Amino acid sequence: MNQLLLTLGALTLGGSAAVVLLALAGRSTRHLYGAKWRCWIWLLLCLRLAVPLPLPRWSQTRAPIQVEVPAAPSSPPALPAPVSPDAGSPPSPGSQTAPDGSSSPPLNPAPAPNRLPSLPLVLLAVWLTGAAVMVAWNLRAHLLFLRYLRRWSAPVANEEALQAFHQLGDQLKLRRRPRLLTCKGLQVPMLAGALHPALLLPQEALSGERLGFSLLHELTHFRRRDIWLKALALWVNALHWFNPFMWYMVRLLDRDTELACDEDALRTLPPEACAAYGQTILDAVAGLQGRHK
Repeated sequence: MNQLLLTLGALTLGGSAAVVLLALAGRSTRHLYGAKWRCWIWLLLCLRLAVPLPLPRWSQTRAPIQVEVPAAPSSPPALPAPVSPDAGSPPSPGSQTAPDGSSSPPLNPAPAPNRLPSLPLVLLAVWLTGAAVMVAWNLRAHLLFLRYLRRWSAPVANEEALQAFHQLGDQLKLRRRPRLLTCKGLQVPMLAGALHPALLLPQEALSGERLGFSLLHELTHFRRRDIWLKALALWVNALHWFNPFMWYMVRLLDRDTELACDEDALRTLPPEACAAYGQTILDAVAGLQGRHK
């Protein structure tokens, strides 16, 4: 138990330092190292923080010749003093002898056992309770979202959207592709689902460059498997829920995955289309911000 808590504390402290360094590096070396490389570092960091267990220690190699040193001879035990028949049994340790020769009970009896829980046990219970609450909260939100999709989503019937979807899938060389659905109440396109991914479009029909750029952005997320990285970050955040730097890490990771996705998407576009792609992404972000106001 103590080893688990010590390992968890060491991991969360080391993870906090790594988050601060990556945040500073993202500002100072943004033009030298793209967000793609920062995403790889986030992945390695999350993989280590996701299992709060000590690393196995390699056993030391034994020497080919083992020499056993003999133990030092111990002194023979002292013989007990002879007891006369009239002296009676010797007094027990810690007892007092009365003037009449009788022995009284010990003055310092053994203390009663402490039944209060130890501090490591309390800390372990608090940590497990917080982690269980975080996992249950995220699982509940995911199940509610799936329930919403089953009720309000439907396959896309727009021929322009289907044609653009398949063309971009071929261009990105995607053998496995997400389902293309339309969902009521959705403001911007989004990718959802790790085991059964779906690309969701708003009910308001998108067309032209806006449709193509939106599909390209979400299909690039699918090809990069960013949804698995975000799910791993949520698991790490649930384990280290007491550390505010882990909450900050989730925000930084979301930002870097979006930037890395845009970098990959822009490489597939001609230079004259990059400005229009950027404007489409900015309009989508502005729409989301206006919805949350």
